[in-house]
Amino acid sequence: MNSQQSFQLFAALAAIISFPLALGSIVLSGMAMDFNMEASTNPALLLSVGADGASLSRWGMILDMFSYYLPLLPVALFLWRWLRPRNPDWALFYTSCGLGYILVGAIGAAILAAVHPPLISAYAQAPVEQRPVLEAVFSAIGNMVYGGMWGILEVVLAGIWFLGIGLLLRGERRLFSIFSIILGISALLDSLGFILGIEALALLGVAIYVLLAPFWTLWLGIDLLRKPVQID
Repeated sequence: MNSQQSFQLFAALAAIISFPLALGSIVLSGMAMDFNMEASTNPALLLSVGADGASLSRWGMILDMFSYYLPLLPVALFLWRWLRPRNPDWALFYTSCGLGYILVGAIGAAILAAVHPPLISAYAQAPVEQRPVLEAVFSAIGNMVYGGMWGILEVVLAGIWFLGIGLLLRGERRLFSIFSIILGISALLDSLGFILGIEALALLGVAIYVLLAPFWTLWLGIDLLRKPVQID
């Protein structure tokens, strides 16, 4: 097995392994917020979940980082290597967006895993007069990550990447390319909802994206194992 084949195998396995981790992240994060999707657009709702919710939230964010983001690094690099010969400029552009999405998303998850749990625990024990300060700090950090890093920047980059990969793969993996385009559109809808302040649109986009993204990586990983790509 040469270097190209071994890296393709590594990317495929990383994509497949990310699937159960993503499901774990969804379950733990959902349990932390009682499966209230409004918490994705209103982070302050998380503050009152208590010590148990804080622990669930922390592990949910850690799994989020190791499922939706970091495993996609080899995937993005492999897709660039695969698609580069026929579309060098577009492949580079889309991959740059993909790497930006992975970096921004992973940083956001790491920030929330480190900062949110102690604030949630402190809020549960704080006297009433101190709670407004904790609420302000929690909301500021939550809005920075959920509203800025994730809700606007990350999903714009993700939308461009998934949409672009779908367009470039139309001649190679038609059904997968359609799925990728749908995923990209859902990410862009999420961002558009945040930018325009339309909560329903943002919730629709993020719900579709969060549910479909793990299946995108699983599909790609299995497909690469079944039909390895021959790259000159």
